[in-house]
Amino acid sequence: MNDRRKLGVVDLIKRHNPDVICLQEVTVKWFSLLRKELSDIYAFCGRDRFHGNKEIIEWKKERNCVLYRKDKFNASYSHTYWYNDDITKPGMTEEAEYNRVFTCVGLKEKNSGKNFELISTHLEYTTAHCRELQAEILVNYLKKQNKTIVLAGDFNSVPEEKAYQLVSKEMTDIAKEFSITENTYHSYKREDPARIDFIFRTNDVKPLSFDVIKDEFDGLPPSDHYPLECVFEL
Repeated sequence: MNDRRKLGVVDLIKRHNPDVICLQEVTVKWFSLLRKELSDIYAFCGRDRFHGNKEIIEWKKERNCVLYRKDKFNASYSHTYWYNDDITKPGMTEEAEYNRVFTCVGLKEKNSGKNFELISTHLEYTTAHCRELQAEILVNYLKKQNKTIVLAGDFNSVPEEKAYQLVSKEMTDIAKEFSITENTYHSYKREDPARIDFIFRTNDVKPLSFDVIKDEFDGLPPSDHYPLECVFEL
């Protein structure tokens, strides 16, 4: 975490001022920084993927945070689930290098009283088969819900892969609705770019706009992924 990235990420969030945010790969240091800079506006939800295991070194304790504006929403619940046989217990999928999680937060819009669930996730990078197993777990969770849901994250899966296809059969890829197929992962031009970040919705969510944000700070994007921005109605 260098100063340019720290300043760039905080600047980007404050300028775009989203109502809700889904973050991935939030290490302990990033979590501390973002809470210091943004907790006057946003509430933070999501446990780290090792659930406080003191034997795990700090930089591996990433979380998939959900942030929401405290002036606009109330949270009725916040759960972190693992890609594991028992999603309520820390663990990992076959072929995974680390525990992977998805964070689910139930939000109620103060003005309208409408409820929805916001999910932030990050699938494994190692193998397509591992991502497929994780997508099956995620879809199994989604099928049991009778809720309005928005799901966002780094799926490490291109649309041609089974993991993406499993999720897209259950929910709608919003970028596809707007015919946006831009790459989201760019790695500062060190690796081949790819479209691996997505926002999905259930049928009762009405998307109004969708963008791939390519803002730069001090000459470079603040992340090796471009953020996605969506405006939707419940």
